[in-house]
Amino acid sequence: MAKGKYSVKDPISAIFHKPGGGQVSVTIPAGAVLQESTQHSTTLLGMVGVYWEGRHYSVALSELLKKTELVSTA
Repeated sequence: MAKGKYSVKDPISAIFHKPGGGQVSVTIPAGAVLQESTQHSTTLLGMVGVYWEGRHYSVALSELLKKTELVSTA
């Protein structure tokens, strides 16, 4: 999969990684632009790491492919 930016078409479930540790389940809204992360150390196993508004999240690959569209590649 190409690393790049994705535009969210439908709300997508994600896990927010708190800066001090810990995780929170969130929903990223339609219209958000996600940047794929290379920071695998904090990405949950079996998920894809993305940044939204400067914050790191883990999302399921199936959700990323189904609910977003690639807008540019790095």
